[in-house]
Amino acid sequence: MNTVLYVEDDENNVFMLTHRLRRHGIHVQHVEDGERALVAAAWEPPAAVLLDINLPGIDGLAVLHRLRSDAATRTLPVIVVSASVREQDRARAMGAGADAFVPKPIDFPHLLEVLSRWVTVETSSGGQA
Repeated sequence: MNTVLYVEDDENNVFMLTHRLRRHGIHVQHVEDGERALVAAAWEPPAAVLLDINLPGIDGLAVLHRLRSDAATRTLPVIVVSASVREQDRARAMGAGADAFVPKPIDFPHLLEVLSRWVTVETSSGGQA
């Protein structure tokens, strides 16, 4: 399975990242809030979750806590993506059970490197990363 669940409420971020990930053979399932993320992750578990912290409704850290508390989603790889670059925010995300933390704006080659732990990243996309 080469599907990533992308939990993000900013349409511009969704458009840009989804397009770029698809060019590398990664299918993106998108939801815009924490409630939908929990349902999607349990219904059809992805290979990994890209999780923004600032979400409407349930915030990303609460989503992460609930994913880790549920036996069905406990082992899903979760990469927190955040506009915050403060070390305390990174530490909170990692302490809550994130498998990785990627700051925004996203360094796309770095994100591909992180994702390659859980999904197959096609490198012969014919385009730039």
